[in-house]
Amino acid sequence: MKPQTQSLVKAFERRLRKARREVWRTVARTDEELATLEGHQAGPPIEDAGTTSVAAVLSRLDGAQRHLLDEIYAAQARLAAGTFGTCQQCARSIPLARLRAVPATRLCLDCERAAERARSG
Repeated sequence: MKPQTQSLVKAFERRLRKARREVWRTVARTDEELATLEGHQAGPPIEDAGTTSVAAVLSRLDGAQRHLLDEIYAAQARLAAGTFGTCQQCARSIPLARLRAVPATRLCLDCERAAERARSG
């Protein structure tokens, strides 16, 4: 492996580790907030619209954060396997600028756009 490539790998390892820690903190905080809200709802089922909507938002955030955490773990596995930076759809190299912007990405920009179009309609 070239020295420049090794330094890039190390840089992405650090970025992914940092991102993983930040997501874990967010997920832990969200779990604590959900537990607090559920504790306030103990007793007879009284619908408190504010508490219910906050719990729903936190629950969705929690799912999104957990998905992001899964993506970070997958990116770390690709880094360890030597496949980091290769599009999982077309097998072309993902441009360094895209990897720097979205280190956990699995797809090049063209394949990401195609996937988004397929999801939206």
